[in-house]
Amino acid sequence: MNTPHSQSAASVHAALQELRERAEKRKSLVTQSLSEGLPADVQRLVQDLQVHQLELEVQYEELLLAQAELETMRAQYVDLYDFAPVGYFSLDPLGVITQLNLKGSQQLSSVRQRLIGRRFTWFVDPEYRAAFQQFLVRVQASEQRQTLELILRREDGTVFYALLEGLAVAREPEAQPTHCRVVVIDITRQHEAKKALEASEARFRRLFEHSSDAVVLLQDNYYLDCNAAAMHLLAALDREEVVGHHITDFFPERQPDGTPSLQLINTVVKEAMRQGSAKMELLMQRITGEEVWVEAVITLFALQNKAPLLHVAWRDVTAARAARAELLRQKEFSESLLDNSVDGILAFDQELRITAWNRVQEAFSGRSEAQVLGQGVLELFPEYAGGEQEEGMRQVLQGRRMMRQDMPFHSSQGYFESYFVPLASPEGRISGALVHIRDVTERVRLAEEATALKLRQQQEVLAAILTTQEEERKRIAEALHNGVGQLLYAAKLNLENRSGTTQNRAAALSLIDEGIKATRSISHELTPGILEDFGLKIALEELTKRIPKQQLHVHLHLDGLEQPRPRLYDVAAYRIVQELLTNIIKHAQAHEAYLYVVHEDGNLHITAEDDGIGFTQLAADTGKQAKGIGLAGIRNRLDLLGGTIFVDSRPGKGSIITIEIRVK
Repeated sequence: MNTPHSQSAASVHAALQELRERAEKRKSLVTQSLSEGLPADVQRLVQDLQVHQLELEVQYEELLLAQAELETMRAQYVDLYDFAPVGYFSLDPLGVITQLNLKGSQQLSSVRQRLIGRRFTWFVDPEYRAAFQQFLVRVQASEQRQTLELILRREDGTVFYALLEGLAVAREPEAQPTHCRVVVIDITRQHEAKKALEASEARFRRLFEHSSDAVVLLQDNYYLDCNAAAMHLLAALDREEVVGHHITDFFPERQPDGTPSLQLINTVVKEAMRQGSAKMELLMQRITGEEVWVEAVITLFALQNKAPLLHVAWRDVTAARAARAELLRQKEFSESLLDNSVDGILAFDQELRITAWNRVQEAFSGRSEAQVLGQGVLELFPEYAGGEQEEGMRQVLQGRRMMRQDMPFHSSQGYFESYFVPLASPEGRISGALVHIRDVTERVRLAEEATALKLRQQQEVLAAILTTQEEERKRIAEALHNGVGQLLYAAKLNLENRSGTTQNRAAALSLIDEGIKATRSISHELTPGILEDFGLKIALEELTKRIPKQQLHVHLHLDGLEQPRPRLYDVAAYRIVQELLTNIIKHAQAHEAYLYVVHEDGNLHITAEDDGIGFTQLAADTGKQAKGIGLAGIRNRLDLLGGTIFVDSRPGKGSIITIEIRVK
């Protein structure tokens, strides 16, 4: 882009070049000799004219040079005046605009032709017009530059903040100043920044004064200022008791750990200088001599050509420090309880992450506390995921207490019980759960031994009772056989030898035969001698043979009874079968029954199945519970022997009774 200055320089250069060319041509004329035939006066006149022409041409060249310089100066004036970044105005003594540059017209949002001849006052905000008039008076009365900040209104009504710099000038040298030149600088941004800074300073001052934390300002280790909270913390009644004092005036010479207070403060200040801010806890002394623990936050403010300014906020942490010490003591006590507990203890939070793990649990699991803290329970024990165990833990986190025997939280051998207790905050919110893992292997062993001992005692009692019963029955049987039976037999012989009618004698003999048969039957029922003589298999076969088929058709299946067993089990099995058949005959109203007695794998199995009316119908007829119908004696025997019984009764479709006895 060609500027007026560059265009003017180019035209001057062209004019000079043309002048030189013409001067070169004229030079030859001056040096040419005139014709000798001309008069001397003419020749002299021609030479004078040629010299004069050259002089005129030189003068013309000088004029062109002067014009070029003026054009250059004018271009510079245009650059410096019209295209200046600030507004230039020329005002007469009444403040009328006589001249202005392009920037000035842009500032007032109008063209120069509309602005020239108008009073500058019309563009001044009414609030500042009086100050502007005083500014004009000062400018005309002083040779020094005058300044004024005010608000100018553009022609479109918008406003901006401006800085005016004015100087009085004269139209002619040595004359009195007749008008003034005013520079208008738009300082809207600076003014807004200044206002923002002032607002920031005001906010800082309010925060400083009304902060609940004690705040002090330090420079070169001396207090420059402090707020009311700082005075309260230091027990000062006046700012003068704090401001101007050295930083160490309110701290003991040494901290409780022996570190010099000034050394500790300087260390933290250096850290603040590196990072911009630093924090520490230290012991300080009030003016009254009372000691208090504070948390100090130091913030560094760098100042140009000055020592850094330190903003220090103090917060009284004496109570918090005591609470932390108490919490630490309680934590140590809790950890001591956990570590000295005889049970394994662990805790987990709402996300099932491990939060506690004592030494006993370390021994149980083989995992240290450092390995498991923060880990998920289901990650450490994946076998609990997705099953009843995980559901149980979720229920504990909802407030339920429970005890489980299938969650030992390790793979050690033995028996363990896990007690789950929800952990609730004082507000009642459940934050996690505590688990006690107790090794009950020894207790289970002792219980098993006690159960076995009790069972042996019961078996011994049963054996004694059964032995006594059998002995008593044997004695009664022998008495019946040897006493009643022999007497009846003797009566029979006596009757046979006596005379009498044949009919009477036959009747008597028949009665006596029946008595003998009944006596033998009673004797057999009281003590089955066949059981002792031939064993359980033959005794059971003989027992079923004696049941008339029209009364009950019994199908007997025996297996493995040839194996030797203690006599107690044979007697018990015989009596149980005898009781089952009696119950079927008396109560079941059955026509057919199947009886299975099998001895295999150390167990004696007895099963009786009939096609009778079933227990439910019988219970309804008799008003008794099904479990009490003819089975009391069997259950008593089984309780003493440690056996089990299962009854499957279906109304109208008979019953199935299954008995199992472990032979020892």
